[in-house]
Amino acid sequence: MRPRILVTGIPGHYTRLASGAHGLSVSYSERQKQPETKEEFLQELRNISNTGNYLIGEGALRALAPHAKQVPFWHLYNCSKNGVGLEEFNANFDICVFTCANLLRKGLSADAEAEVLGQLKMPTVMLGIGLQNRKDLENTLPEGTKRLLSILKEREHYFLTRGLETAGFLKDQGFSFVQPTGCPSIYFMPHNMRRSLKRLPNVEIGKARTIFSGYLGANHDAILDANALAPQDSVPPYVVQDEFLHFDMRVEDNAEGRVYDSASGTMIGELVYPGTERLKHPFDVRTFFDTSQWRAWASSMDFNLGRRFHGSIIAMQAAVPSLMVAVDDRMREMLGYTGLPAVDATELDKAEDRSEFIADHLAGLNASELVDRYSDRERTFRSALREIGIGQ
Repeated sequence: MRPRILVTGIPGHYTRLASGAHGLSVSYSERQKQPETKEEFLQELRNISNTGNYLIGEGALRALAPHAKQVPFWHLYNCSKNGVGLEEFNANFDICVFTCANLLRKGLSADAEAEVLGQLKMPTVMLGIGLQNRKDLENTLPEGTKRLLSILKEREHYFLTRGLETAGFLKDQGFSFVQPTGCPSIYFMPHNMRRSLKRLPNVEIGKARTIFSGYLGANHDAILDANALAPQDSVPPYVVQDEFLHFDMRVEDNAEGRVYDSASGTMIGELVYPGTERLKHPFDVRTFFDTSQWRAWASSMDFNLGRRFHGSIIAMQAAVPSLMVAVDDRMREMLGYTGLPAVDATELDKAEDRSEFIADHLAGLNASELVDRYSDRERTFRSALREIGIGQ
């Protein structure tokens, strides 16, 4: 008998339309959101914290057996705190798949996760879990995270990590079923992912319409990338994920009282961020709350140079050749495991000619090897899900 699968944690973009929940039922609005004022736009961004997170929930649900049921985490948390409890879920599900990202980090105490998973009396799959900096966690974990790990250790558990470093940390903590598989977003639309890899060595740097991403408001790296790689006299596109929340990037209403155009994903308000004076041509800044819209727009481009992992993955899902710039340990862990094409930020930043450096790197890639490595990782991921009994 197939297990009844409860999916929660990081959601896909469709949960934006959830209008309410009662017991096992979740209702969804048929009215599409249009967060075009500054207040509405920023609130929509706060709801997910980082638009790249939508890819995690979407990839997870697509990889699981079709009968898996997604329940918003906020509903489970409310039930656990308001006296209703989670017994109805315990009676109707056999296993919980909790989609996550860098859950193991110094600045995050997983109190809410511990509260919910402590009341769900069933085996738990932590899908896509990662750590942010192992050195920060060697001596101490946040109290809520300690409680969460203690809860999971006492029951049947499965940790499918986004890389080897996280797997090693969890094994050192005494967990038994730990397997690196990568982020589930990587295996969404695998045929297009392979097309992206095959096309990468043929990109014409300096002529290719290129998507840029990074940390506008925190540094000028994406500006330097665009100045070096964008075709002459073109307007380089830049895609936002969380810059308005966590970095010094701001937007103000235009004359219509709007900052955002929902139809195109374009930021139409007045944008302010450090380094604008260094741009040869101002960025065409986009934000996407719908992953289908994001992919459709990306598919019209020729190349993606990304300092954001999920911003690059969604371009690859649209079959756009992509090269990532590894900027921190989180990206290095995911890229090291998957073997997806990348250069390290330190190498790129010290290059005398960024355009030439990238062109030389692409010319040296072996597309067949990249595809074979990706296909091997995809098989490992899907085999792990089937072994647990939750895959297709």
